[in-house]
Amino acid sequence: MLCRTSKTGKYTGLIALGCAAMLLATPWRQADAQNAPPVSPGWPTLEQGARQFIMDTYKLESPLVSILPMDSRIKIETCAQDIVFDQPYGNKQSVRARCAQPVWQHFVMVQIKTGIGAQLATATQTNTVLKQVWVSTQPIKRGTLVQPGMFKTTEISVPAHETRFVSDERELTNTELLRDLPVNTPIKMQDLKQAAMVKRGQQVIVSVGGEGKGFLITVKAEAQQDGLLGEQIRLKNPESGRSLSAVVTGLNMAKGL
Repeated sequence: MLCRTSKTGKYTGLIALGCAAMLLATPWRQADAQNAPPVSPGWPTLEQGARQFIMDTYKLESPLVSILPMDSRIKIETCAQDIVFDQPYGNKQSVRARCAQPVWQHFVMVQIKTGIGAQLATATQTNTVLKQVWVSTQPIKRGTLVQPGMFKTTEISVPAHETRFVSDERELTNTELLRDLPVNTPIKMQDLKQAAMVKRGQQVIVSVGGEGKGFLITVKAEAQQDGLLGEQIRLKNPESGRSLSAVVTGLNMAKGL
């Protein structure tokens, strides 16, 4: 970069100083970028999850919620499982994030942009509709197989565009929870996954024969793989050592092929 200076005039010194500043600015900016602390690998997922937790809990839109950066010296490892979020001490300005593998726990600060006092109420009440949803009747832990009596129907006011709530009891059948649910929490489709009716290493009651075949026998076999309802899986007879195939028909139950 070349700087042209006036041969005459009283501004020569100022121009020279400005040129020097421009020449030095780029190296300084590059040095700042190089010295900036790296983002912890687990931070993006933690930040996104904490924001979604606040949005779901307080029925807020994304632009109203900010998750404040943590101290750059704190290293957040990537969580191999879903991060669990809660607010155990009733402090709406912070969210606890917990990981089971590897085990860690961090608190992040939350900033809700409400502007004037009425804005938050407007954001949560405008364009709402009454909807029949399923809510938990008790605190339920993540990984629990959904059973009758764990949920009941109730009518609540929700944003008109919200379509993620479970509205049909059949959507709860043969599912398990992906996160902890406090009592009276509306359940959404993303809170559930199809549950494995059979898990590898468990004993399974296998029926062979049945209607139209004139006989029905049952044997116990060891599952060689996990299986969802209706899936074909491999099993092993522990007495004979022979392998067999069967279709999963229920919890630890299958029908031989």
